[in-house]
Amino acid sequence: MNNHSTGNPFPSKKHELLLKAALFQGDKMFKAFHEWKRLVNFEEDIEPVSFRLLPLLYHNLSRQSVEDELMPRLKGIYRKSWSKNQLLFYKTGKMLVFFHENRIKTLVMKGIPLSILIYKNYAVRPMADMDILVPFSQARSTVELLRNSGWTLHNPHYLEFNLKYGRSATLIDKEDIELDLHWHPIFEAHGDISESDFWDQAVPFEIVGVKTLSFCPTDMLFHSIVHGLRYNPEPPIRWISDALYLLKCEENIIDWDRIVFFTQKFRVSLYMKDALNYLIREFDAPVPAEKLSEMERIRVTSVDKLIFKHSQKYGDRQPETFIEKGYSVYAAYMRQTNKNGFFARHLGFFRYVRFRNQGKSFLKIIAYQFSLLFKKKA
Repeated sequence: MNNHSTGNPFPSKKHELLLKAALFQGDKMFKAFHEWKRLVNFEEDIEPVSFRLLPLLYHNLSRQSVEDELMPRLKGIYRKSWSKNQLLFYKTGKMLVFFHENRIKTLVMKGIPLSILIYKNYAVRPMADMDILVPFSQARSTVELLRNSGWTLHNPHYLEFNLKYGRSATLIDKEDIELDLHWHPIFEAHGDISESDFWDQAVPFEIVGVKTLSFCPTDMLFHSIVHGLRYNPEPPIRWISDALYLLKCEENIIDWDRIVFFTQKFRVSLYMKDALNYLIREFDAPVPAEKLSEMERIRVTSVDKLIFKHSQKYGDRQPETFIEKGYSVYAAYMRQTNKNGFFARHLGFFRYVRFRNQGKSFLKIIAYQFSLLFKKKA
């Protein structure tokens, strides 16, 4: 089991108590809430990870008629979240209209459909950007369309590499609105995904009167867990509340056979087993034991273990040393290559690194990385 430390996708003790106060009912909620208050100084200890959970906390406490000196503060945070999300929904609607006018197929991912379809509340899940998935066949033309319309591409020198090996690109407009444009829903899907995966069971979804698509609840659950179980400097622990809302809502019928199929296809059984066992143990998540057993029996290769270890230790954090950088690039390559045999794989790795670095020789790449390391030390 993972060490639940800062940056880890599993919560620390205080974050776990906050989650339980925001999700449990009755005595369990009261116990978690008062223990969290005992450990946390509200004026000094509310870092961004906790702050993003406060609207959900207020929603849960208010539904259970809790009276506490923090309630007025929490109510103000809740209202501010509602207001900011409404603005984001409006901007997302305009973005979708723009895409549709240019015949680009869209699917809205992550927080926005979760807020509207699953939480059924516009305030409880604060968001800072919009996540839109387009078909891989339209990825390049969509990026160019946005750039020609005034959007700035983050890290433009990596565009060709990302289109071939990545999952998304971040763009920002003149008003500092951030769009995460995806052509693959998860990094782990890249090497094995087909054009119809995730799109085949997408459900109609409407935001500010604009019709689009969203993942079905099953794919939302799969995506929330796999995307959430990567190390991040700010722990992405909201995957826990997202998953529990999906699992415990009676309206959501989870297709566990599809979960098992995707788990095996995209080689993420280590992620799913870790996450689901945690949800069962700490939050009484309703996960069918036989389906968890099926995931337990999925064969795990040494490459799967290497990739999972990297995701837990480094994940989406920027590498700080030459060794970390090399490990991150190697793990990304090993996840995406379909080559068999030690020599074939590693010959492909050298080509992969050269392509990533726009054709530079391997020796120049190493020399450049060492020069950056010495600059940092200086």
